[in-house]
Amino acid sequence: MTRISNSGSKMGRHAFSAVASASSGIVTSVMLDAIVIAVFGMGRKSDAYFIANTIPMIIITILMLQATRVIQPIFINKREAQGESAGWNYLSLIITSGTVIVSVLSATGIFLSTLLVHVQAAGFPREEMEIATRLSVFCFSILPLYFPIVVMRAVLNSFGIFALPSAMKFFENAFKILFVLLLGRKLGLESLVLGMFAGALWQLSIFYFVLRRKGFRFETSLRLKHSDMIQAYRLIGFQLTGQTCAATVEVINNALGSMSGAGNVTALRLATRIIESIAGLLPDGIVVAAMPAIAATVASRDVGATKRHLQHGVHLLLLVTVPLSVWLGLISRPLIAFLYERASFSGANTILVGNLLLLMIPYPFLNRLWSLLELPFFAGQDTRTPLIASAAQAAGYVAVSLLLVSHLGIYALPIGRLLAGIGGPLFLAYLLRKRMGILGLWSVRNSARKICEASFIMAAFVLLGCWLTPAIPLKGFGDKVVALGLPSGAGLIANRDVTRHAPSARESVTMRTAA
Repeated sequence: MTRISNSGSKMGRHAFSAVASASSGIVTSVMLDAIVIAVFGMGRKSDAYFIANTIPMIIITILMLQATRVIQPIFINKREAQGESAGWNYLSLIITSGTVIVSVLSATGIFLSTLLVHVQAAGFPREEMEIATRLSVFCFSILPLYFPIVVMRAVLNSFGIFALPSAMKFFENAFKILFVLLLGRKLGLESLVLGMFAGALWQLSIFYFVLRRKGFRFETSLRLKHSDMIQAYRLIGFQLTGQTCAATVEVINNALGSMSGAGNVTALRLATRIIESIAGLLPDGIVVAAMPAIAATVASRDVGATKRHLQHGVHLLLLVTVPLSVWLGLISRPLIAFLYERASFSGANTILVGNLLLLMIPYPFLNRLWSLLELPFFAGQDTRTPLIASAAQAAGYVAVSLLLVSHLGIYALPIGRLLAGIGGPLFLAYLLRKRMGILGLWSVRNSARKICEASFIMAAFVLLGCWLTPAIPLKGFGDKVVALGLPSGAGLIANRDVTRHAPSARESVTMRTAA
């Protein structure tokens, strides 16, 4: 019991340090967006940057996922079974061979940059198309630096080091902000790419320095047909195909957004950033906490326990996302005005981003519900079924968006994703039910009702705060602070009612200790 308790406590400390560092990345991401809009405006130039950056950022995210899901477990196994030397040799092999592969991919991206930008920016004038193409070339050129970064990040996690690797986004954003403030007026959007390059060099240096203190000495080891590399290719397989579906969706987003008017790609990106920032902490943490417990029950073939963990995970998702969604829906415009409304970002821009944000509010729950329902398949080493579901969801999104875009413009994109986001988890739940029987998710209805009731009470307090805000005679930025802070503070006070419906301490640790 003491061993489990100590393990849970250690896991909690690691999770807290990771969340704290990730929070700094989220804050600086929002700050960076605000600075980009203030310096370059919300129009074709900002659209050009976000479009040029889309595919390279998707590739970095994919590399990060594969480093965590594939490379990290193999490294840990080699280090524990064959010794430190075998682990370090494997790391050198992966870094060298993987960087060569990513360099070839990067060169291909550079060669195809003109085509990739034209596909995503069909509605752009020639000048902005050229800017986006140039930025795309620069972003692809930096890409090979990120493979050793994400691999070393995963290896640092295996040594129990979480705070530093989780600050990856913070480092990148900090350098981008610095270079934009110092050189933005002189270099334009290229200052962002220069900041990205400097941030990558900093991460590469500091991650290697920490690993070197652990005993790692990098040695060039290029063997693309080595058995360890072949194993990595095989394990990546279906996962990479599923992530390619998500990348295709982002490309279509950019293409349709660019044809619906100047600044719409940026507006969509800003709204998405806010949603992802909110969903990236607590809701993601629930999925992470559920992962080892579900994996353990699937391995022991305890279907009943797997169902209970799924039910508990859904309950926790509702507990976090329902009040969060209510709050976000009521203060979306004050939040956007506080973050972005300055310089060339007008009140009309605030309304546009706010409307997009309102349509995205169900995303945090729906996306994390999808992730939760995927876990039993991954735990059973079935990557094919989630791939089929991902492809079906992506196809549904594209079909709905194409049907609606001529009538609704940019609003067709969040509506299409919302409908696909509802259909996707339902389809995945259907496939899971065929495998496991009735999931029993309906058992959370009583707690869901109580959470909704408490959230409505919170909503009343938020509305009261909104009603009182005009009575405080402030102007400029102070008015924005009050418009956001007063309703949010009132809602926070009322939100204590929601916490009364939280699971007991014993229930809360069930998933952490089951593994």
